[in-house]
Amino acid sequence: MIANFFLKNKLVILYILIFFTILSFINTLSKGLVNGCDFQWQPSVLFWEGINHYEKFILNGKGDFLCQNGEYAHIFHIILYPFSLLEWEKARLMWLITNILFAFIIPIIISKYLKLSKYKSALLALIFITCYPTRMTLNYGQQSLFVMFFMMLPFIANSKLANFFSGFSYVKYSSGYVIFLNFLANKEYKNFLISTAPYLIGWVIYFSLTNSDPLINFFEPIQLSLQKGYVRDADFYSLINIYFLSQKTLLIKFLVIFLIFLINFIVLIKINKNKDIFFKMSLIIICPLIFFPHSNYDYILLFPLLCYSFLHNQYLINKINIYYVIYIFYFNRIINHLLDFDVLYQPILLLSLSTIIILNLYSYKNKNNLFFFNIRII
Repeated sequence: MIANFFLKNKLVILYILIFFTILSFINTLSKGLVNGCDFQWQPSVLFWEGINHYEKFILNGKGDFLCQNGEYAHIFHIILYPFSLLEWEKARLMWLITNILFAFIIPIIISKYLKLSKYKSALLALIFITCYPTRMTLNYGQQSLFVMFFMMLPFIANSKLANFFSGFSYVKYSSGYVIFLNFLANKEYKNFLISTAPYLIGWVIYFSLTNSDPLINFFEPIQLSLQKGYVRDADFYSLINIYFLSQKTLLIKFLVIFLIFLINFIVLIKINKNKDIFFKMSLIIICPLIFFPHSNYDYILLFPLLCYSFLHNQYLINKINIYYVIYIFYFNRIINHLLDFDVLYQPILLLSLSTIIILNLYSYKNKNNLFFFNIRII
């Protein structure tokens, strides 16, 4: 019944989505023009003035401007040089435009890679632009779209240049780490070294222009991130910190991080046993949502899984994927707000994400047993 409804009314649904997308986009732009507080403009300005913002913020215990705490890798503040030349309001506007470009480019390159029909491509683009994680990224001036784009590159392009630029995703430690970890899990040691080049170049430029001690400066971004103590309650790292490590030393926390990396490494080995590159990517880039702290805007990382599921929606598991991602994109925040019971809701969300990966790995291996009446829902 649901399948027939979608098939018979797909153009009407598309026109309705376009209408709501325009309204949503106008609302998001109006917010982004007056907010954008997470855009790391001020730390970049400090760096280009020769000031080591990591050292400054570690000593102060916080950043100087809005919520720009500068806990990103050295290379990011170098990349932001053109924005540092502008006043805050103009820089915020230009970063909003940059984020908008990423919001359109990501669904376009995925659709072309998967060779999706024009209808499915348009539908997915509208979903991506209107979903809450994307709107939140544009509103707060976050770096999630930037990081996601470069996380996807080594899978979509598969070249030395793509592997090099994938290192730009390392600017956000809680997400980009999964790319270099995946290179290691897949025994692509040469690609791993290529991808680390931007990070190392950024480090050399940073400590040179700020006259900082190279060794100390190398670890300062991580020190600043840990000092901030950023935890949520929908990932393993945060849950362990909240319930077991709140009073523990920094050394113990480093050991826990290593253990989480090890578990993630094993999961990546399992994922890489599959041959479908895009399927592997769609599972690999959602691992950070399970293992390390993230906010609602980071759920854009579920988008490739949605696209893959649209392409192969004759399988039961992909129907489950579609409904699950749509729930996260549009209803997760609403339900969480209504329940107002994070102690239970967030661990359930973590469990559901873990279950999605397990079900997909099992279903891919046994997909012939999960064919669902050969009925497409879109």
